[in-house]
Amino acid sequence: MKILCVSDRVESMLQGPALNSYAGEVEAVISCGDLPFSYLEYLVTFLGVPVYYVLGNHDPGPESGQFPGGCTPLDGRIVEMEGPKGEGNGVLLAGLSGSRLYSGGPNQYTERQMRRHTRALSTRIRCRRLVGRENPRIFVTHSPPFKLGDAKDHAHIGFESFVGVIDRHSPKLWLHGHIHLYGADQQRVVTKDDTKILNVYGHKFLEI
Repeated sequence: MKILCVSDRVESMLQGPALNSYAGEVEAVISCGDLPFSYLEYLVTFLGVPVYYVLGNHDPGPESGQFPGGCTPLDGRIVEMEGPKGEGNGVLLAGLSGSRLYSGGPNQYTERQMRRHTRALSTRIRCRRLVGRENPRIFVTHSPPFKLGDAKDHAHIGFESFVGVIDRHSPKLWLHGHIHLYGADQQRVVTKDDTKILNVYGHKFLEI
């Protein structure tokens, strides 16, 4: 399954007549936040595939009533990805929106607040496991886990509670944005145990 992952920056090759020749083979789009909702709506309309998203710290908060039409929110949820005919394909996504609290804007959380969110999501995962359902294979967040692809300034420090999620549930893949990458020497991928942590800033194609 080919997936287009996007975050933080609108890319010229993903708009206009070249979109389908460049990304026409993807079967789903995952957004890690901080993108105009109109951009996500453009992708879902012209690619004709499911778009899944979490919110970034520059996105409107959920209380605003604004959302990208035709797209599936992941924040605090466990969602099975759709196959090419609309049926489930067994790949489970889980998501958490937002960044560290630094300016009081929307979708910003203290570590304590995010810990409550991660515990609630972990409870849902454990309850599913009790009835024989699999753990999510892919976690989608805006911010990275602490010291796993984050930065040192306060606005871009990752969440320690995300590290606990990795320890508890061992996802195969953790996707995030928030950390802007400039230059060819920037590191996109780090690992923790069996989990690959990928910064999808701009865009990135994945095969799963």
